[in-house]
Amino acid sequence: MALQRILSLLLLLLLTLLGLGLLQPSYGQDHMYQRFLRQHVDSKVTNRNESYCNLLMQRRKMTSRYCKYFNTFIHEDIWKIINICSTTNIQCRTGEMNCHEWSVVNATDCRLIAGSKAPKCRYRAMTGTRQVVIAPDGNPALPMHFAR
Repeated sequence: MALQRILSLLLLLLLTLLGLGLLQPSYGQDHMYQRFLRQHVDSKVTNRNESYCNLLMQRRKMTSRYCKYFNTFIHEDIWKIINICSTTNIQCRTGEMNCHEWSVVNATDCRLIAGSKAPKCRYRAMTGTRQVVIAPDGNPALPMHFAR
């Protein structure tokens, strides 16, 4: 419990330094982190149904040239998601050892309905709690890739 408290305080310090601009990710890292946020984070969700997926996939620019087949939106505070980066490393599907897992998050999976064509992509929503695996990168470690 004391270790968890220390890690929480260190994470808070790190995020404060990041927020003050004293610690900056590189441009490539910042771009990938912003992409992760755009594609996978929606902490202020209220209604998670088919129209939610259709609207958010379009707003987040995942339906303009082609319909993205599957996407998950995590409905948690960004600090909780960043905290996943401090959990124990696990093996990714690619074989690399830079993935981290969190057992219970609120999420919506959006799956493309067969026959949908861009830009009028249509999605089926599956909501609930689930396990997520992310691959962070950088110093400080920030989520860059949603693994599953």
